[in-house]
Amino acid sequence: MKHLILAAVLLVFPLVNAAAADGATTLTLPKSGSIKVAFVLSDGATVIDFAGPWEVFGNVMLPGHGDDMQASMPFVLYTVSSSTKPIHTSGSGHPGMTIVPDYSFADAPVPDLVVVGAQSGGPGLDDWLRKVHGEHAVVMSVCTGAFHLAEAGLFDGSKATTHHAYFGNFQRQFPEVKLVRSVRYVEASPTVFSSGGLSSGIDLALHIVAGYYGVAVAQKTADYLEYQGTGWKTNVGVSYPVVSAGREEWSGTLASGKPV
Repeated sequence: MKHLILAAVLLVFPLVNAAAADGATTLTLPKSGSIKVAFVLSDGATVIDFAGPWEVFGNVMLPGHGDDMQASMPFVLYTVSSSTKPIHTSGSGHPGMTIVPDYSFADAPVPDLVVVGAQSGGPGLDDWLRKVHGEHAVVMSVCTGAFHLAEAGLFDGSKATTHHAYFGNFQRQFPEVKLVRSVRYVEASPTVFSSGGLSSGIDLALHIVAGYYGVAVAQKTADYLEYQGTGWKTNVGVSYPVVSAGREEWSGTLASGKPV
Protein backbone atom coordinates (compact mmCIF):
# COMPACT_ATOMS: atom_id res chain seq x y z
CA MET A 1 0.00 0.00 0.00
CA LYS A 2 2.86 2.38 0.85
CA HIS A 3 4.38 1.76 -2.59
CA LEU A 4 1.08 2.61 -4.29
CA ILE A 5 0.80 5.89 -2.38
CA LEU A 6 4.38 6.83 -3.26
CA ALA A 7 3.78 6.09 -6.93
CA ALA A 8 0.68 8.25 -6.93
CA VAL A 9 2.60 11.14 -5.37
CA LEU A 10 5.32 10.90 -8.02
CA LEU A 11 2.78 10.87 -10.84
CA VAL A 12 0.96 14.00 -9.74
CA PHE A 13 4.05 15.84 -8.48
CA PRO A 14 4.74 17.74 -11.75
CA LEU A 15 1.22 19.14 -11.71
CA VAL A 16 1.49 20.64 -8.24
CA ASN A 17 2.96 24.06 -7.55
CA ALA A 18 5.34 23.52 -4.68
CA ALA A 19 6.55 26.53 -2.72
CA ALA A 20 10.11 27.68 -3.26
CA ALA A 21 12.73 27.92 -0.56
CA ASP A 22 11.29 29.51 2.59
CA GLY A 23 7.96 29.85 0.75
CA ALA A 24 9.37 32.87 -1.12
CA THR A 25 7.95 32.18 -4.56
CA THR A 26 5.21 30.00 -5.99
CA LEU A 27 4.68 30.13 -9.76
CA THR A 28 1.65 28.94 -11.70
CA LEU A 29 2.27 26.15 -14.18
CA PRO A 30 0.86 26.54 -17.71
CA LYS A 31 -2.14 24.33 -18.44
CA SER A 32 -0.24 22.71 -21.31
CA GLY A 33 2.26 21.21 -18.86
CA SER A 34 5.27 22.54 -20.77
CA ILE A 35 6.92 25.88 -20.08
CA LYS A 36 8.04 27.80 -23.17
CA VAL A 37 11.16 29.85 -22.40
CA ALA A 38 12.20 32.66 -24.75
CA PHE A 39 15.81 33.84 -24.52
CA VAL A 40 16.18 37.35 -25.90
CA LEU A 41 19.40 37.80 -27.89
CA SER A 42 20.97 40.77 -29.63
CA ASP A 43 24.49 41.91 -30.46
CA GLY A 44 26.86 41.89 -27.52
CA ALA A 45 24.86 39.34 -25.54
CA THR A 46 26.91 38.18 -22.56
CA VAL A 47 27.21 34.41 -22.95
CA ILE A 48 26.86 33.27 -19.34
CA ASP A 49 23.79 35.47 -18.89
CA PHE A 50 21.77 33.31 -21.25
CA ALA A 51 23.84 30.10 -21.27
CA GLY A 52 23.64 29.70 -17.48
CA PRO A 53 19.82 29.84 -17.26
CA TRP A 54 19.61 27.87 -20.55
CA GLU A 55 21.43 24.94 -18.95
CA VAL A 56 19.38 25.19 -15.76
CA PHE A 57 15.99 25.10 -17.49
CA GLY A 58 17.17 22.63 -20.11
CA ASN A 59 18.28 20.11 -17.48
CA VAL A 60 15.22 20.08 -15.23
CA MET A 61 13.94 16.51 -14.99
CA LEU A 62 10.72 15.66 -13.19
CA PRO A 63 10.21 12.35 -11.39
CA GLY A 64 7.45 9.88 -12.21
CA HIS A 65 7.72 9.69 -16.00
CA GLY A 66 10.00 6.70 -16.49
CA ASP A 67 11.66 6.80 -19.90
CA ASP A 68 9.34 9.50 -21.28
CA MET A 69 11.99 12.23 -21.61
CA GLN A 70 9.61 14.71 -23.23
CA ALA A 71 7.22 14.56 -20.28
CA SER A 72 10.00 14.65 -17.68
CA MET A 73 11.73 17.71 -19.19
CA PRO A 74 9.05 20.44 -19.10
CA PHE A 75 11.03 23.49 -20.29
CA VAL A 76 10.99 24.18 -24.04
CA LEU A 77 13.75 26.63 -24.99
CA TYR A 78 14.12 28.96 -27.97
CA THR A 79 15.82 32.23 -28.91
CA VAL A 80 14.16 35.43 -30.10
CA SER A 81 15.42 38.77 -31.39
CA SER A 82 14.37 41.77 -33.47
CA SER A 83 14.95 39.61 -36.55
CA THR A 84 16.42 36.23 -37.43
CA LYS A 85 19.62 37.77 -38.73
CA PRO A 86 22.76 36.40 -37.05
CA ILE A 87 23.95 38.19 -33.94
CA HIS A 88 27.38 38.18 -32.30
CA THR A 89 27.76 37.60 -28.59
CA SER A 90 30.26 39.34 -26.36
CA GLY A 91 33.89 38.62 -27.15
CA SER A 92 37.35 39.51 -25.96
CA GLY A 93 38.55 42.25 -28.27
CA HIS A 94 36.61 40.89 -31.24
CA PRO A 95 33.06 39.70 -32.04
CA GLY A 96 32.07 36.60 -30.12
CA MET A 97 30.05 33.60 -31.18
CA THR A 98 27.61 33.87 -34.07
CA ILE A 99 24.05 32.85 -33.22
CA VAL A 100 21.03 32.78 -35.51
CA PRO A 101 17.89 33.51 -33.44
CA ASP A 102 15.04 31.03 -33.85
CA TYR A 103 12.35 33.70 -34.10
CA SER A 104 11.76 37.42 -34.39
CA PHE A 105 9.55 39.33 -31.98
CA ALA A 106 6.88 39.33 -34.70
CA ASP A 107 6.55 35.55 -35.05
CA ALA A 108 7.85 34.05 -31.80
CA PRO A 109 5.62 31.59 -29.94
CA VAL A 110 3.91 33.16 -26.94
CA PRO A 111 6.33 32.48 -24.06
CA ASP A 112 5.58 31.47 -20.50
CA LEU A 113 8.99 32.67 -19.33
CA VAL A 114 11.41 35.24 -20.80
CA VAL A 115 15.13 35.61 -20.05
CA VAL A 116 16.86 38.92 -20.83
CA GLY A 117 20.60 39.08 -20.19
CA ALA A 118 23.13 41.85 -20.80
CA GLN A 119 23.09 42.88 -24.47
CA SER A 120 22.68 45.86 -26.76
CA GLY A 121 18.95 45.40 -27.28
CA GLY A 122 17.21 46.07 -30.54
CA PRO A 123 14.16 47.53 -32.29
CA GLY A 124 10.89 46.35 -30.81
CA LEU A 125 12.33 44.91 -27.61
CA ASP A 126 10.57 47.27 -25.20
CA ASP A 127 7.20 46.82 -26.92
CA TRP A 128 7.59 43.04 -26.99
CA LEU A 129 8.49 42.90 -23.30
CA ARG A 130 5.43 44.97 -22.43
CA LYS A 131 3.31 42.70 -24.61
CA VAL A 132 4.44 39.40 -23.10
CA HIS A 133 4.29 40.87 -19.61
CA GLY A 134 0.70 41.86 -20.31
CA GLU A 135 0.05 38.26 -21.35
CA HIS A 136 1.26 37.12 -17.90
CA ALA A 137 4.63 35.69 -18.92
CA VAL A 138 7.23 35.51 -16.18
CA VAL A 139 10.09 37.86 -17.15
CA MET A 140 13.57 37.69 -15.63
CA SER A 141 16.63 39.82 -16.26
CA VAL A 142 20.26 38.88 -15.73
CA CYS A 143 23.02 41.44 -15.13
CA THR A 144 22.44 44.68 -17.08
CA GLY A 145 19.47 43.08 -18.81
CA ALA A 146 17.68 44.87 -15.96
CA PHE A 147 18.11 48.12 -17.89
CA HIS A 148 15.94 46.74 -20.71
CA LEU A 149 13.18 45.68 -18.31
CA ALA A 150 13.34 49.08 -16.62
CA GLU A 151 13.15 50.87 -19.96
CA ALA A 152 10.04 48.83 -20.76
CA GLY A 153 8.49 49.96 -17.46
CA LEU A 154 8.35 46.50 -15.89
CA PHE A 155 10.00 47.71 -12.67
CA ASP A 156 8.00 50.93 -12.31
CA GLY A 157 7.15 51.56 -8.67
CA SER A 158 8.91 48.38 -7.60
CA LYS A 159 12.43 47.11 -6.98
CA ALA A 160 15.26 45.49 -8.92
CA THR A 161 18.94 44.65 -8.92
CA THR A 162 21.68 44.45 -11.54
CA HIS A 163 25.46 43.95 -11.80
CA HIS A 164 27.13 45.76 -8.89
CA ALA A 165 29.41 47.73 -11.23
CA TYR A 166 26.32 49.40 -12.73
CA PHE A 167 24.46 50.28 -9.53
CA GLY A 168 25.25 53.98 -9.93
CA ASN A 169 24.16 54.06 -13.58
CA PHE A 170 20.94 52.20 -12.82
CA GLN A 171 20.01 54.35 -9.84
CA ARG A 172 20.67 57.55 -11.78
CA GLN A 173 18.81 56.40 -14.89
CA PHE A 174 15.81 54.86 -13.10
CA PRO A 175 15.23 56.77 -9.85
CA GLU A 176 11.66 55.48 -9.71
CA VAL A 177 12.94 51.91 -9.21
CA LYS A 178 14.22 50.87 -5.80
CA LEU A 179 17.71 49.44 -6.26
CA VAL A 180 18.42 46.43 -4.04
CA ARG A 181 22.05 45.58 -3.28
CA SER A 182 23.86 42.58 -1.77
CA VAL A 183 21.40 40.03 -3.18
CA ARG A 184 21.52 37.48 -5.98
CA TYR A 185 18.00 38.24 -7.24
CA VAL A 186 14.93 40.35 -6.57
CA GLU A 187 11.23 39.69 -7.07
CA ALA A 188 9.64 42.89 -8.33
CA SER A 189 6.22 41.26 -8.70
CA PRO A 190 4.87 37.70 -8.94
CA THR A 191 5.92 37.64 -12.61
CA VAL A 192 8.94 39.98 -12.82
CA PHE A 193 12.41 39.17 -11.48
CA SER A 194 15.93 40.55 -11.78
CA SER A 195 19.29 39.09 -10.86
CA GLY A 196 22.76 40.46 -10.29
CA GLY A 197 25.62 39.97 -12.67
CA LEU A 198 26.67 36.95 -14.68
CA SER A 199 26.45 33.80 -12.50
CA SER A 200 23.55 35.32 -10.52
CA GLY A 201 21.35 34.31 -13.45
CA ILE A 202 21.97 30.67 -12.59
CA ASP A 203 20.74 31.28 -9.04
CA LEU A 204 17.63 33.09 -10.23
CA ALA A 205 16.89 30.32 -12.73
CA LEU A 206 17.14 27.70 -9.97
CA HIS A 207 14.94 29.88 -7.75
CA ILE A 208 12.34 29.96 -10.51
CA VAL A 209 12.56 26.19 -11.00
CA ALA A 210 11.89 25.86 -7.26
CA GLY A 211 8.93 28.22 -7.67
CA TYR A 212 7.40 25.94 -10.29
CA TYR A 213 8.35 22.48 -9.00
CA GLY A 214 9.76 22.78 -5.51
CA VAL A 215 13.17 22.87 -3.88
CA ALA A 216 13.85 19.16 -4.37
CA VAL A 217 13.64 19.43 -8.17
CA ALA A 218 15.77 22.59 -8.16
CA GLN A 219 18.38 20.88 -5.98
CA LYS A 220 18.39 17.83 -8.25
CA THR A 221 18.98 20.14 -11.21
CA ALA A 222 21.83 21.94 -9.44
CA ASP A 223 23.39 18.58 -8.54
CA TYR A 224 23.16 17.37 -12.14
CA LEU A 225 24.91 20.55 -13.27
CA GLU A 226 27.48 20.03 -10.49
CA TYR A 227 26.65 23.55 -9.40
CA GLN A 228 27.52 24.04 -5.75
CA GLY A 229 26.53 27.66 -5.35
CA THR A 230 23.96 28.29 -2.61
CA GLY A 231 22.87 31.78 -3.66
CA TRP A 232 19.60 30.46 -5.09
CA LYS A 233 18.64 29.39 -1.56
CA THR A 234 20.28 32.08 0.58
CA ASN A 235 19.97 35.01 -1.86
CA VAL A 236 23.15 36.51 -0.38
CA GLY A 237 25.09 38.59 -2.89
CA VAL A 238 28.26 40.65 -2.95
CA SER A 239 28.20 43.98 -1.17
CA TYR A 240 29.40 47.05 -3.04
CA PRO A 241 28.66 50.75 -2.45
CA VAL A 242 26.70 52.72 -4.99
CA VAL A 243 29.03 55.00 -6.93
CA SER A 244 27.51 57.86 -8.87
CA ALA A 245 28.29 57.42 -12.52
CA GLY A 246 29.15 60.35 -14.72
CA ARG A 247 30.98 61.34 -17.88
CA GLU A 248 33.56 64.04 -18.46
CA GLU A 249 34.96 65.11 -21.82
CA TRP A 250 38.72 65.79 -21.90
CA SER A 251 41.26 66.59 -24.55
CA GLY A 252 44.92 67.30 -24.28
CA THR A 253 48.41 65.95 -24.92
CA LEU A 254 49.89 62.90 -23.28
CA ALA A 255 53.41 62.86 -21.85
CA SER A 256 54.54 61.12 -25.01
CA GLY A 257 53.44 64.13 -27.02
CA LYS A 258 50.49 62.30 -28.57
CA PRO A 259 47.31 64.44 -28.71
CA VAL A 260 44.10 62.88 -27.37
